[in-house]
Amino acid sequence: MERRNLLVGLTVVIVGIFAMSGSALAHKAPKKKAAAEESGGCVVVSLPSFVDQGEFSTAGSVGDIIEVHCQSVYAEQYVKLSATELYNRCHSLEWAQISQYEHESYSDGPSLSDVQLDDAGNATVALIAGPSCASGESLVSAHLEEAPYETFTTSYTVLAPHATTPGVAAMPSSQVEDDITSSVATIVEVEFPSVDAEQYVNITAEQLYARCGDEPRLLWVTPGDIVGEPSLKHADLNEIFGESTEVQLDNSGNAFVVLVGSSSCASGSSLIEASLIKAPYTTYTTEFTVKSPETLVAG
Repeated sequence: MERRNLLVGLTVVIVGIFAMSGSALAHKAPKKKAAAEESGGCVVVSLPSFVDQGEFSTAGSVGDIIEVHCQSVYAEQYVKLSATELYNRCHSLEWAQISQYEHESYSDGPSLSDVQLDDAGNATVALIAGPSCASGESLVSAHLEEAPYETFTTSYTVLAPHATTPGVAAMPSSQVEDDITSSVATIVEVEFPSVDAEQYVNITAEQLYARCGDEPRLLWVTPGDIVGEPSLKHADLNEIFGESTEVQLDNSGNAFVVLVGSSSCASGSSLIEASLIKAPYTTYTTEFTVKSPETLVAG
């Protein structure tokens, strides 16, 4: 029961993504991080945009991975994240601080308080918003909850659903692991030709599963895995914990899942595969890289 409660708490989650020039994989270049002297010592980084997707009850869902990077002088201080515009666009927003998942550090609503920076001044939060998100740009903010009480912002754009260039991507493609728990998170988006709409795709991350040494090792969260639900969408727990999961393509041939490396993840690159489970059994691959802890904003 304790494991099941943890699972429900985690299934909250978590945001992000991509899509430009006619493709969710043809992304804008990530926004440049502000220099420390311009930002006051911190920056907040979001995926620049995301094509809304999902099938049936999850149509119009989006995801994001939000990273806060501060000078190490702010290590272990607390930050509040806000995405009020995105909440208003989607009417539902579920958050989870990755490094605190064991303590069920999740929330629903327009903001998330008490996000703790690690010893290198970094924090990672995942989120899923929707369904029925409206297109447009939204502001994402991080507020230091202690002196000097500064606010840092970036933007995140919801794009209307459309067919995109086939492939699979991890967004972000690399991440500095949490300095305390060695946890990481990314969004895996799969894109197949729209002729494959509503088909199922198996996503496998065997190497990352091996890198993350502590159980449950990997957690997979899809739209519809909402905090507080009395029953789980997946009948098989292996679809949430384990080396792989299955997702259903929407009418444009797109689908996404939040992938969390739970703790004790070793640095290095890991292959991620996405394969149609029926003919023509097409497979796409990408890589996700775990980086050793470091301070990303110079003092």
